[in-house]
Amino acid sequence: MSIETSGTKIDEIPVEISYRIIELFSAGLYSSPNKAFEELVSNSYDAGASKVSVQVPIDKTLPESVLWVCDNGESMGKDGLKQFWKIGSSTKRAIEKTDRLVIGKFGIGKLATYILTNKLTLICKAKDGNYYAVTMNYTNINDSSERTGIKLDERQLTLDQVKVALNPYVGGANEKLLSFKLWGTDAEPTWTMAIMSELKPKAHQIQEGRLKWILSTALPLNPAFKLSYNGVEITPSKEKIAIKKTFIFGVDDEVAKRNKYTVGTYRGQPSVNMNTIHNVTGQIDLYQESLLASKSDNISRSHGVFLMVRGRLINIDDALLPGMSPLFHGLFNRIRITVHADELDSYITSTREAVKESEQLSEIKAYINSKFNEVRAFYTSVIEEEERKNRASYKIAAASSGLSRRPILVAAKRFFDGEISDLLLTEFPKGLSSEETMSFISRLEDDLVSEKGMIHSVEWVALNPDDPIAKLELETGIAKINLLHPFFANFMDEVKSTLPFQLIALTEILTECFLIENGIKQDEVYSIMRRRDDILRELTFSDKPNAPFVAALLQNSLGDSTGLEDSVKQAFVSLGFETSKIGGPGKPDGKANAYLGPVGSAENYSVTYDAKSTAKDKIKATTAHISGVDRHRDDYNADYAAVVAIDFEGADDPNSAVNKEAKKHKINLIRAKDLSALIILSSPKLVGLKELRDFFNNCHTVVETTAWIKQIRDREVNRGPIKELLQTAYDIIRNDKEPANLNALRYANTELKKHSVEDLRTLSQSLERLVPGFLNINNDVLSLQAPPDKILQAINQTFATNMPPEFLDVYLKAFSI
Repeated sequence: MSIETSGTKIDEIPVEISYRIIELFSAGLYSSPNKAFEELVSNSYDAGASKVSVQVPIDKTLPESVLWVCDNGESMGKDGLKQFWKIGSSTKRAIEKTDRLVIGKFGIGKLATYILTNKLTLICKAKDGNYYAVTMNYTNINDSSERTGIKLDERQLTLDQVKVALNPYVGGANEKLLSFKLWGTDAEPTWTMAIMSELKPKAHQIQEGRLKWILSTALPLNPAFKLSYNGVEITPSKEKIAIKKTFIFGVDDEVAKRNKYTVGTYRGQPSVNMNTIHNVTGQIDLYQESLLASKSDNISRSHGVFLMVRGRLINIDDALLPGMSPLFHGLFNRIRITVHADELDSYITSTREAVKESEQLSEIKAYINSKFNEVRAFYTSVIEEEERKNRASYKIAAASSGLSRRPILVAAKRFFDGEISDLLLTEFPKGLSSEETMSFISRLEDDLVSEKGMIHSVEWVALNPDDPIAKLELETGIAKINLLHPFFANFMDEVKSTLPFQLIALTEILTECFLIENGIKQDEVYSIMRRRDDILRELTFSDKPNAPFVAALLQNSLGDSTGLEDSVKQAFVSLGFETSKIGGPGKPDGKANAYLGPVGSAENYSVTYDAKSTAKDKIKATTAHISGVDRHRDDYNADYAAVVAIDFEGADDPNSAVNKEAKKHKINLIRAKDLSALIILSSPKLVGLKELRDFFNNCHTVVETTAWIKQIRDREVNRGPIKELLQTAYDIIRNDKEPANLNALRYANTELKKHSVEDLRTLSQSLERLVPGFLNINNDVLSLQAPPDKILQAINQTFATNMPPEFLDVYLKAFSI
């Protein structure tokens, strides 16, 4: 029995609504599917729920896909369900409790579901212990229903019927999607579950990243109201960047004093009582760095004004309130202004997404402007001076001369005496006459005690990913830090300040000079510094996620520009590339390097990539910006260039504008779902970096890339000697002083000798993609981080937990032992 018919009909619920009104009303009010979904969660909050669970499938286009929201609030009985379907009527405020201000008041929020789904089913466990259900089929609302009205069947269910009806959604493995129990021991006394089935195209546009941000920012999440998304708790949105100073409304408030506002306390917080509006609370947080990402996106914002009314964010998208003049740009990007003004409730529009102009709102805006000027004065006098002192060049100049200057001077003298050539990390001036050389050395000697030192400035420069961590141009005194070095490119977003990175790079430069100063031979110094660089690279990629995880990550970030950039980077890493993140206006999102031989080998190749996100289901040819991508390839000396997007307009037409442009400029267009499939297939189908070069050489249109990946999936591949490879490598690692080189493995095992080094390399790379924390292959040396049986166990565990069902048979055939 289906969820729409299970149970026994006990009554009918009359619904009076105009088809024309609901079409115009819902489309106008809730144009955003993410906002419409949030309305259901707001209903849970207003119902007094302490726990809410929501489920949003990855692929919302499938016919069987559903969205649901389940809460442990007060729920509804027979009369409650009738009240629920009274359009434009709400009793929420009449029964409001003092510890939680109710958000809804218009009685129209339920109509938000109309833009998402054709069918909305409510199943409730009421206070009387009985179970009730009602289903609204929105397709029944038409011109004739406006005259005759609609009657919904109100049904009562037994517990067994409830279990059967909800089993497809919360039964078996799906039980983990709920953060509380619906029946059995410790079951909640009351609960409500809203299930949306037969989803409309608008629901397909729900973006996971955007929706999560809205839920974490726009709702009052706290210990008394916890929300889980697909089984994972959502926490209030917070910034990773440290706060420099917080200015609290009503505390040492010079603006309030100047305006003769009184201060007090409201709901346990300091408050300001203005002339036209009272009980305004909030604060301005000044952050150490800008809150803006490297490029704008349509997922979230962290800076600007956040106006909260009765605990709910009103201006989700706008960083300023209506009518506010732009604020000082550099500082504005560093601040977050949170304003709680519950007395504006009377001026909130019916969508609760905007506030009407009023004297009260005008006074709040004037107060915010004055507080901003107070923050600006602090910023100008204190922050700028601190930033000057925190520059790497300033710190190096202030360090001990014996550590930061003398090693450079000694290395320079030995260079000009012909004892050494250029160092890996330091370039000396060339072509100087004897007189110029003496003058240059004299300048360096003066710099031993000068205020500016020998390293005058530090700059981030996009050198090649193959290049070392930094280069010091001694003639100019400029230390160039390699922005594309994998260590920096991959961890840049993880730190609050880039200063530690700069100091690490400068330390490497000084260490190399120190080794020369202490008489170490130059070839030995070169070997030491190269080894240190290799260690940094290895550490950067040592914790790679497995291929199924990366594929899922890619699908989940399609509407999030920053998230999509990160997941595309992870995709290339999963395929075996060394990847450096770039980003910024006029630049590619990153560069991926394939090392098939030693540094400088002609076999190596590189790819610049651009990730194109959109709130829609495909991007236009103009958005793909093929000519710009072609320029990125040239600017960064790459062999190939790729564009990844959810889909492309005209993707399946070889003669479409986007395909013709890609063919002309030899740009690889890749749909996200095809890249996900390639990531997952690369392990069982033994797709290595060498074969991927064929892909980049020959597949430019979407038609070509899709066909290439399909033939990879369809081809038969003999399972390699997995057990023998792992066991032989393990034996050599335990018992031999030499590393487990692939050539050595072939001669140590007769079964492995039947396979070429290239075959064993590809097999090792495939296993590394599948369980990256357990083994890795580098320069044809296989390293194991666990015994063979543990690695095989990890492979089987990957099948059980992360593998998309449609690829499970491919993996079982390739790896099941």
